[in-house]
Amino acid sequence: MDKIERLRKQSEEIRATLIEITSKNGGHLAPNLGVVELTQALLESFDITKDKILFDVGHQSYVYKLLTDRRERFSTLRLKGGLAPFTDPKESKYDFFISGHAGSALSAGAGIAKANPENKVVVIIGDASIANGQSLEALNHIGDEVDNLIVVLNDNEMSIGKNVGSLSKFLGKFMTSNVYMNVRNDIRDMIEKVALGGSVKRFLERAENSLKQFFLPLSISEVLGYTYLGVIDGHNIEELLKLFDKAKKIKGPVFIHVKTEKGKGFLLAEKNKEKFHGISPFDLETGEVKELGETYSNIFGKKIVELATEDEDVFAISAAMIKGTGLELFQNKYKDRCMDVGIAEEHAVGYAAGLAISGKKPYVAVYSTFFQRTLDQLIHDVGLLNLPVRFIIDRAGVVGEDGKTHQGIHDINIFLTMSNFKLLAPATGSELKQMLEFTRDYNESPIAIRFPKGKAYEIENKIVERYELGKWRELKRGEKVLFLATGAMVKEIVEIQERLKERDIDGTIVNCSTIRPLDEEYLSKNILKYETVFVLEDGYKRGGFGNEIIRFLNEKKIKINIEIIALENDIIPHGTRQQLLEENGLSGDGLIDRIEESINDKK
Repeated sequence: MDKIERLRKQSEEIRATLIEITSKNGGHLAPNLGVVELTQALLESFDITKDKILFDVGHQSYVYKLLTDRRERFSTLRLKGGLAPFTDPKESKYDFFISGHAGSALSAGAGIAKANPENKVVVIIGDASIANGQSLEALNHIGDEVDNLIVVLNDNEMSIGKNVGSLSKFLGKFMTSNVYMNVRNDIRDMIEKVALGGSVKRFLERAENSLKQFFLPLSISEVLGYTYLGVIDGHNIEELLKLFDKAKKIKGPVFIHVKTEKGKGFLLAEKNKEKFHGISPFDLETGEVKELGETYSNIFGKKIVELATEDEDVFAISAAMIKGTGLELFQNKYKDRCMDVGIAEEHAVGYAAGLAISGKKPYVAVYSTFFQRTLDQLIHDVGLLNLPVRFIIDRAGVVGEDGKTHQGIHDINIFLTMSNFKLLAPATGSELKQMLEFTRDYNESPIAIRFPKGKAYEIENKIVERYELGKWRELKRGEKVLFLATGAMVKEIVEIQERLKERDIDGTIVNCSTIRPLDEEYLSKNILKYETVFVLEDGYKRGGFGNEIIRFLNEKKIKINIEIIALENDIIPHGTRQQLLEENGLSGDGLIDRIEESINDKK
């Protein structure tokens, strides 16, 4: 069996393994099915004991894990204690950088290449993440200074959702050149002036698009100093091997344009690339996943459509996550007021600031972990001007299987440190609806709503008519112990209250749905009535909600010991959300033990 035949057989085996494991564990299936041959060719062509291969983003690194030193453990992918969902130098010596957020690999790769001039550094980047601001900054610098770096553009025309900032839209220099304009005008004149059949017209339109797809990456090499190679079929292993062999011999930065098909080799994923980009465990025959019920994201998506129907000033913005954040309905109904800016969270916030200063009511919906990228814009563009931008922080708190790069545990700390921001945390789906209703006409300051991943929670007979900013609500009255719980932690303390009673702990439970401002009136009037006070939050302990309460009490010279139940560590690994909550003492037996130990320590 020759090398090509061996690799083709191996590619079939790899795809079968990917489909089997992700059907059980969930994961990023479609992106990895699309890079099988590309990854094989890279590992055949480069010596990774010397050369370095980096992925941006690492959700397309499953094949790489299989082909390096993790085949025997691959069945543990995304499981607690098993293989991580992204590349991580702590997992393998062949993972040369961490890769959870898009846009970082080119910068890191440039640094690694500069430090290792005798070796080659290869960065695989997608056609969506290459439009990220950091990626563009790195591309500009690499072309001028770094000689031993190879950029491989994996062009599958998809990010998490359909691309809006792909190469054909942001590298526009070629679009104004005489060569392109002449060819384009010839095609359009032919379409407009000649009576053409539909199939011929569609062919010519495709020809124009193909022209863009071919020449725009080429313009990178002309403008920024790269040697351009491509476009090449990313599933042709023989051609890939020839191309990489050629690239290794070129001095100076190289830009390789590879076309791949997301979901390649699995019909269900080929037909529904977006669904299978990142998917929960699914049925191999039908592709169906277990229904979670109505999620917080779904509730937000439906409610914002309602708000937009009533108010034409309501706008929605997301960063390549329209479906994930629940905005698909809004986009379908109000396309002109729904902006997907691509993997450009900083731009999303600045764009929203421009809308807000012009009298509109923008809602920026982004996962908590990606709000970290927007710190300067939040402080400078929104906070200093006190603009009424509404921020929807999806996937707040412990997220689960996507691991330490994706846990949403810093948003409370971030929003509490900035001027003028209000921060809300609904305990239930009903409360989220009320908060959204409130924010539509709230124009006093920027305001953020954080909620967890998964099914929305409800508390029987505890639904209130409307949300009031800065007002907390008692859900249950008890003695000696006070539980101040915010957001997802309301569910956790309510669900163990009967078990706590069995241990002679019968406390008052308060839903602290406003994190900022605090309900200072409630604290001043009630907190000294209790022997023990617990603050429960699903974020990072330092600088969080509990610390904000302690700060207020200190300022008022109210002396009482506060026990903060939160995440002690800011690095939370992968596992199911429930596993991680319980392990960190935020749910079930773990939470009961933590409360009981704290009370007993005081006796």
